[in-house]
Amino acid sequence: MNSPAEESVNKTYILLIIVMMLWGGTFVAGRHLAATFDPFVIAFYRFLSASIVLVLATVYRQGKLPRLDKWQILKVFFLGFTGVFCYNYFFFAGLARIEAGRASVIIATNPTITALLAPIFLKEEFTPRKFLGVLLALTGALTVITHGAPWLIFQEGIGVGELFLFGAVLTWVTYTLLGKVALKKLSPLEATTYACLIGTTLLFPFALKNGLLDFPVIATSLHWFNIFFLGVLATAIGFIWYYQGIRHIGAARAAAFINFVPLFGLTSGALFLGETPDSSLLSGALLVIAGVSLANLKKISFKRSQE
Repeated sequence: MNSPAEESVNKTYILLIIVMMLWGGTFVAGRHLAATFDPFVIAFYRFLSASIVLVLATVYRQGKLPRLDKWQILKVFFLGFTGVFCYNYFFFAGLARIEAGRASVIIATNPTITALLAPIFLKEEFTPRKFLGVLLALTGALTVITHGAPWLIFQEGIGVGELFLFGAVLTWVTYTLLGKVALKKLSPLEATTYACLIGTTLLFPFALKNGLLDFPVIATSLHWFNIFFLGVLATAIGFIWYYQGIRHIGAARAAAFINFVPLFGLTSGALFLGETPDSSLLSGALLVIAGVSLANLKKISFKRSQE
C-alpha cells in the first residue's frame, strides 16, 4: 500500500498529465475557432473567461486581490501585453493558416528559446549541453517548417503561418523572462491574474473592431465550448493545477511534463481534425522534445520540493 506522500505525488503526476492534455488541446480548439473568427475576438473571449475564474480563485485563496505599487503595475502591464495580447494574436493568427499538430511542435520550442536567451538577460550559465539542446530543438522546428527539406528555407523562405507562430514563441519568451525578473513579490497566481485582466482590457478595442459583438450571434455550441475549453479549462484551471504541481514536486520535475504538449497536440489534431502527421513532422517533433529536454535538464531531487 502506498504511503500518503506517495499517493500525493501520484495524484500530482495525474493532474500534470491532464494539464498537458488540456494545453495540447488548445491547438485544436484554437484552429477550429480561427477558421471563423478574428484572432483578437478569440483571444478576448478566452481571457475574459479565464480572468473571471482566476479572480475568483485569487479572492478565494487570499481574501482579495493584492494592491500593486506603480512599478508592479508597470511590470504586470508588460506581462499582459506580451503574454496575453501579443502572444494570443500571433497564436490564433498562426493557427488560422497551418495545422494544429504542426503549430504545437513550433510552439514547443518556447523553453529552448528561453534557455538560449536567459544567459543574456538573466546571466544564467550557458553550457555545452544547453547549446546542443537548443541546436536539436531548432533543427526539429526547421524540419517541421520545411516538411523535411531544410534547404528550401533559402529558396522559399518561411510561410506566414509559421512566422506568426514564431512571433508567439518570441513574445512568450519575453513574458517568461520578464516574469522571472520583475515579479518576485507577487505569487504566480497573482501575477497571472493581473496579466490576464490587463491583457483582456488591451484586447477589447481590437476585438470590438473585428467582430466582438458578432460572436454571440453566429457562434455555435461548439464555438462556445472551445472558448470555455481555452479560457476556463486550459488557461485558468490548467495554470492553477500546474503551479500546484510545482509546489508539490518542484519546478524542474513539473516542467519536464511540458514535453508531452506537442505529443498531445499531434494526437488531438489527428483525432479531432483528421490531420495526418507525416514523417518530417514526427521526426521534427522528436528532435524538438529531445532538444527541449536537454536544454532545460536540471539535477532533480526525488525528495519533496519546497519550491
